[in-house]
Amino acid sequence: MTLSPEGIAERDALALLRGIRNANYHRGGIRCLRLLQTDPELLRDLVDEVARLRAAQRPSLATEPGHVTAWTRPRGRVEQFSLLGRSERFDDFRYDHDMSCFGKRFRRAEHYPRLAAFAASLPALVNFRVNVLAPAASLAPHEEHSVVRSRGGTVGVRARFHLPLVTNPAATLLLDGEVRHLVEGTVYLVNHGCVHAAENRGDADRVHLVWDMLLTAHAVEVMFGTGPAPAGLTRLATRNVEPVAWRSTPRWEEIAQRVRESDARAVGFMEIQ
Repeated sequence: MTLSPEGIAERDALALLRGIRNANYHRGGIRCLRLLQTDPELLRDLVDEVARLRAAQRPSLATEPGHVTAWTRPRGRVEQFSLLGRSERFDDFRYDHDMSCFGKRFRRAEHYPRLAAFAASLPALVNFRVNVLAPAASLAPHEEHSVVRSRGGTVGVRARFHLPLVTNPAATLLLDGEVRHLVEGTVYLVNHGCVHAAENRGDADRVHLVWDMLLTAHAVEVMFGTGPAPAGLTRLATRNVEPVAWRSTPRWEEIAQRVRESDARAVGFMEIQ
């Protein structure tokens, strides 16, 4: 059975959800995947628009008291521009993690049309952000949860994706002890249910687009399927991302588990909420 005439097979989609679930509970599973490659024109336009946005708009700073990311013990200058929400302010992060896809709009889409069009091609978006790590900036090891309970009571996955726009080899991501470098112009699944951390030891800013999606059947097909990719993107045949190093994590910050592992055995597709 397929989810659409040219889509990912249902058994493969459910295996994907189970793999993300397993890593959420630190039982192997899927920590990171390479999914899509941007074409040169799209990457150039996204980089240009983000540079203009950063020059014109005010970010929120993760180190400020009360910031949604402050619990991760950030160090240095960690900027966030929240591009999807219910107000016009790019430093307004109140709607980034409310698990809702409704009532949100891309802020000032007329000024940033390529960013807005890219976001519009991604179904079931919960948030859409520009995250910046300045040189020597970092987020300490912390654990969130990719397995969630819907408002209707079913168990599914809220997945996180990264698209590096500007980076360097000394900008790395830690996922359950595995250190990876994410390259420019590639869309990755990054399982935020793993214990993860980020740091930039380079001499220039690391700039990523980061977004969360509810993994509905449609979202799974768009991000992981075999049919046509969103405009300006090409599907990658090789999805594995090899670690560049390994690092032990003796302690980390964590959010209380929202779904017991026993309840997550029946993980399935989310519905829009």
